[in-house]
Amino acid sequence: MRLLSTFLGVAATLGLGAHAHAGVTDTPVPTFNGHAAQVVALVPGVIKSDAIETDVICTNLAPVAVDIGFEVFNQAGVRANRVSTGNGAILGVGPGRTVTIATGGTAVLHEDAAITLEAPVTELANGSGRVVATDIRLACNAFTVDSLHTVESPGKCPTCQPPTLSNLSLSYVAAAPPPPPPPPCPATPLAGCRKPAAPGRALLLLKDRTPDTLDALLWKWAGGAATTKADFGDPVATTNYQLCLYDQSGATPTLRLASNAPAGGTCGARPCWTGTTTGFVYADPALTPDGLATISARGAGAGAAKLLIKGKGTNLPLSGLPLGPPVRVQLSAGSGVCWEAVYTTPLTNNAGKFKAKSD
Repeated sequence: MRLLSTFLGVAATLGLGAHAHAGVTDTPVPTFNGHAAQVVALVPGVIKSDAIETDVICTNLAPVAVDIGFEVFNQAGVRANRVSTGNGAILGVGPGRTVTIATGGTAVLHEDAAITLEAPVTELANGSGRVVATDIRLACNAFTVDSLHTVESPGKCPTCQPPTLSNLSLSYVAAAPPPPPPPPCPATPLAGCRKPAAPGRALLLLKDRTPDTLDALLWKWAGGAATTKADFGDPVATTNYQLCLYDQSGATPTLRLASNAPAGGTCGARPCWTGTTTGFVYADPALTPDGLATISARGAGAGAAKLLIKGKGTNLPLSGLPLGPPVRVQLSAGSGVCWEAVYTTPLTNNAGKFKAKSD
């Protein structure tokens, strides 16, 4: 209901009528090659008249390719193009790619697609528009652009007029829902986690120093079953990761460390997670929320997959050393896959440091 209310509220501010199948609110949402589209944003003030064109520039923020379209409506609310037939649409826009769709070509901007007005619409003065796509995770801007002039050096053309380019207010209909928060580490270790291919293939190093800014964690894991990129889920968007460490010296395991790396998000000016050819990389210089600085997850054939996790600082929830072996470390992905290593005979285990190679 909140999405519908937002949609109707924005439409009301644009003064759009509620005629049957007229305007951005009542006209059915199109499909792209059989894939249902969603309304991403509304654009008031669309113009194609008197040498003025309207451009929409969108960047795909989703981790998959997205079909993007720009539909325009005249002042009576009649749709002037159909993206379902390819008019004003760009298919398969890759992650991170930026495209421009316009009511017509201009001299100053590069348009990837230009709309052809469809009968009965012959002019777009005081019109409106909407951005539609197969995923709502887009960042867009809209402009009215003088189609006749381009940027020229005053030294070469002192009398040339610069182009006019005016920003249009663009109202997003919906924002991408945030991923659910990571679940807490379970009280006892998970069953069925993937193990190293051989003894000694997983290294664990913990440091508990004063001050806590000097605390550190390093976990290296290698081998195990063949691992594909799909096994890691999609941490760029939805798959949360958690690192759980258990002291198994007593009758029941004791959780001694639980650190989360939430899906999505930005760390500084960059996304926390980025995809690679075989897996994913996580980097958070701020060490939030639980002290993890980097995660590198690389898939490969049997015995060749690799995991590397580093953490440090006051946010690292280390409940003190020494530990009581056997110690079990598990990295769990929201995809349902987990990886683990067990350490029975540490090389060092005292109040300041734990170091061990896996069984």
